[in-house]
Amino acid sequence: MKTERSMLLQKNFVIFSLIIASFLALASCGPEGNAPPTAVTNNTRLAPELDRRSFWRQNLITPTAQEQSTKIDNRPSRLKINIGIMLPLSGDTANVGQALLNAATLALFDAKDQRLELIPADTKGTPTGATQAINYLINNNVDIIIGPLFSKSIKAAHPIAKKQNIKIIGFSTDHDVAGDGVYLLSFRPEEQVSRIIKYASNQRYKKFAALIPDTLYGGRIMSILGPLVATQFNELVALETYPNDASLLDDPVKRIANYNFRRQEFIDEMAFLRSLGSNDDLGQEYIDEIKNLETLGNVNFDAILLPEGGAMLGSIAPLLSYYEIDLNKVKILGTGLWHDPMLFREPQLQGGWFAAPEDDITKKYIARYEDAFSTKPPRLFSLGYDAMALIANIVRNQHAPKFSNSILTNPNGFNGIDGIFRFHQSGLAERGLAVYEIKAGSFVKIEPSPKTFIQEEKSLYLETPMEFTPKFDPVFGLKGDVPSLLIEAYPDFLQKQNLEILMKPSYPSQ
Repeated sequence: MKTERSMLLQKNFVIFSLIIASFLALASCGPEGNAPPTAVTNNTRLAPELDRRSFWRQNLITPTAQEQSTKIDNRPSRLKINIGIMLPLSGDTANVGQALLNAATLALFDAKDQRLELIPADTKGTPTGATQAINYLINNNVDIIIGPLFSKSIKAAHPIAKKQNIKIIGFSTDHDVAGDGVYLLSFRPEEQVSRIIKYASNQRYKKFAALIPDTLYGGRIMSILGPLVATQFNELVALETYPNDASLLDDPVKRIANYNFRRQEFIDEMAFLRSLGSNDDLGQEYIDEIKNLETLGNVNFDAILLPEGGAMLGSIAPLLSYYEIDLNKVKILGTGLWHDPMLFREPQLQGGWFAAPEDDITKKYIARYEDAFSTKPPRLFSLGYDAMALIANIVRNQHAPKFSNSILTNPNGFNGIDGIFRFHQSGLAERGLAVYEIKAGSFVKIEPSPKTFIQEEKSLYLETPMEFTPKFDPVFGLKGDVPSLLIEAYPDFLQKQNLEILMKPSYPSQ
């Protein structure tokens, strides 16, 4: 005869098994799946332990005084709000798509809103698949769509969604697909470069150099690097690109180090000193001082940007010292690609600075994800969580969903796993980023990300026209620590162009 305890354990095991089976079914749902359409709702629970560990942060949207004074929502209440999510759940990038879906599901359960229903659809990572997925979601009466992941899929889905007045919160970094109802919740390299350049400028670094990959990612950075340095009233004194081939890195590094000229200076100096003869004590003393060098003189910059990651960055870093760039005098700067523990093994990167989303909260959610799905998620998983959390918070106090442009572009912004963010009218996201330093096997936060956008009525970073050049003002002067105030005060500097995110780089991306 079974005891009450054993019967309870058996019941819990059956429930948990059904939950796991429902998650496995998600990957096959969509217009082409063999299984019937599967939706995730808040009537199901992932597992009891997930609910206990939830620490949902309330009030991701901080309402403005105007919004607080608006009349009460008298629209008929909706009992169900359908959220479509279209991702590559099959194909080469299925692991990323599934991770984004899993993260969105975690946010759904954290929201605890019984009206919300998440309807997945598989884009297969192709435009054709995206077209099928968007039609499937529209037939299921979705109110808003999360995804797709790739720009080509967004381009295919957008016209169909626009006809139905359905907004899209996508994950592509391609500026060309943003706007007109498409909002991109992604990590933008331009923003990371802007943050680290501004921070280094505030630390009195004035002359910048950059080694940039000859890729779409590098092209995006090249299109805005000059203006970004100019807005801090500093100089971009050297810039080199390099191919995606580690065996061809020497020449670009030699050129940016001005190695050949400085090497010849050393050879000529040594020849002159030796010509003075061994009886010249001062000459011999100077020979002893420089005989272990390879070059004379320093490079003409005090900070160098390396927007690279992984093995390629590991190949570049040693070449800086090899070609006589004194890293005790030159600060190395990077982007979020540096947030990789593999780089702890590169001594040349010790003391380097980079900008990235703050990871304090992200680490906790990575642990939750691993507990729930028994696998470590890719870094992009947080975008899936934040997209779902954003939607849940928008509709929390609404009788019926209203995803207007004015709500989605709330200037106060939203708070997510990766910190604060807000959408601009262009459809691009602005984030609050932290600055990290690589130190002795760890990433040390040396400047935290901002916690609010309310402090200043301007963007945290600037994207300016390529022809912008700072000018000296005889009354106010131009101080590098507050250039944006002066630029905004004198719009003629920018030929009356808006400083908000309007410029679209000429380099498309995935």
